[in-house]
Amino acid sequence: MVNLNPIRMKSWDSSNIGGWLKDSLGDSSQVTVDGENLTYPQLVCQYIGMSLDEDEYFSILHTQVNDSLGKLSILTGALNKKISAEKLRSLNQLFDLHKKEKGLSPNRMVAFLDGYSLLPDSKDPGLNRRIKTVLIDLLKKLQKSYTEGTLHHEYRRITTDLVKWISNHVEPALKEIDFVQGMPAFLWYGTATPSEKWFLTYLADFGFHVVIFNPTNEPWPKTLLSIEDDLSYRFPKVSQDVKLLPVEMPKIAGTVAFKATQEINELLHHDDSGLYKPFQFKSYSINSIRLKTTEDEAFLISKERAMIRPHFQVSNQQVTIPVVFAKLLGIDKNRKRFWNNVHSLTERDDTHVIRQFPFTKEQKTNQLFHYRDALKADGMLDPEKMKAANWWTYDKLPLGTQTAIGETIAKHVNEPILNRQSNETTEDLQLYAFAQSMVLPDFVIRLLQTFDYPQFVPTIFIYNEEKGPELSRSDANALCMMHHLGLDIIIVNPKGHLDIEKWVQEGTFDIHWMDDRSFNDPFKEPSVVHKIFKKFL
Repeated sequence: MVNLNPIRMKSWDSSNIGGWLKDSLGDSSQVTVDGENLTYPQLVCQYIGMSLDEDEYFSILHTQVNDSLGKLSILTGALNKKISAEKLRSLNQLFDLHKKEKGLSPNRMVAFLDGYSLLPDSKDPGLNRRIKTVLIDLLKKLQKSYTEGTLHHEYRRITTDLVKWISNHVEPALKEIDFVQGMPAFLWYGTATPSEKWFLTYLADFGFHVVIFNPTNEPWPKTLLSIEDDLSYRFPKVSQDVKLLPVEMPKIAGTVAFKATQEINELLHHDDSGLYKPFQFKSYSINSIRLKTTEDEAFLISKERAMIRPHFQVSNQQVTIPVVFAKLLGIDKNRKRFWNNVHSLTERDDTHVIRQFPFTKEQKTNQLFHYRDALKADGMLDPEKMKAANWWTYDKLPLGTQTAIGETIAKHVNEPILNRQSNETTEDLQLYAFAQSMVLPDFVIRLLQTFDYPQFVPTIFIYNEEKGPELSRSDANALCMMHHLGLDIIIVNPKGHLDIEKWVQEGTFDIHWMDDRSFNDPFKEPSVVHKIFKKFL
């Protein structure tokens, strides 16, 4: 019989954990055997952030695994949830009882799990008892983490996953355990679900070695696994997203010049530097914030780069873009000043002028199945589900642009700024916004692909002379999407009539009452002389 007594290490060699793990019980000065009790050093550590060279980072990870000679196993993406039909039936019966009893205590829960033969039955009585006692203590921690205790909706899912993974991973590890060379070790890379976090906690509490590669510096390894700073190695930078873990060591290495370039980029082109490379933030999320402006400011700010506008910010993989969304009712009495302001925008390549409606095509197809298929458990749209679906209409665009559109659709549908029509439910409105947003006009896609977020902001300029059909609801939806995507929008109705107000909630855009009304001022193109003169400026 073996009684494990792991002692957490207080220092470690972060460059050679693989070499240490292959013979972690080899140092007699740190390992003691007293009858049936085995006291040994246990490594629970984490690597925070990433090296400047992504391939170098993954080479470090795989080197530790390879050097351990099989002692360190990667669990990420390898957790096995398989369970026999008989055991699943027993588990469901147990949770029926759990519900009927209004919550079984952790002690009773583990006793029933053992009675239903849902836990491993080790030949070693010491290990057999430890499987149960560690699980009881873990379920007590889980119970305390929820106000509803064991009746919280996540409790069943986490407990079910723990039962599966203890059988599929802990039991095989105990059968092959080597008390001469060392205990098994498990490596986790990246983010983790609640179930995965609690299983890693179980492994650490049991006495296995646990190594976390934490590129985004998430707090859970410290809070759940009690990993202090002395057992945390910090790479030069914290990654903003979790890269895909390669299945084997990268077969390429950066040159000295490449590494030097990476270091320079990290120093000069970080989020707060103000010195940005072209399209540096192409993979970042967009958060547009409307600036409250006067009518003159609307034109002036629209000509400024985003990064010098008030409230521009880059943080946490997100770019906050201050934008103009303004409606001018009427026209300036000083026509020359007005048209100079207009032409200063419309002559730019990143300005699109709209004078006729509708400029979108209303989508009539029922998208209810697609909409519900893309929802998460919390009822919010999942951008990743949308991007992976076969009905996703933006799949030819760069991934960063696809993500920006997907996140914007999710935001727009969750909190629509469109007005609800008579007899329209909230879900009807959300479904309408979802369906119309699936097909944005081509000019919007073109502007998005050339939009370097810190630089000049593309502008949508609308001059509504009311010569033809009205601005439609699908037009208004497209304008809402453009606003959320970080584009400037200026609408002019020289007659001072309402158009977008019919469709969009009050307060969504600035309203400026001009000092004149005009019923016969058509859109004025810049003069040929002005165009020629501009070429030489």
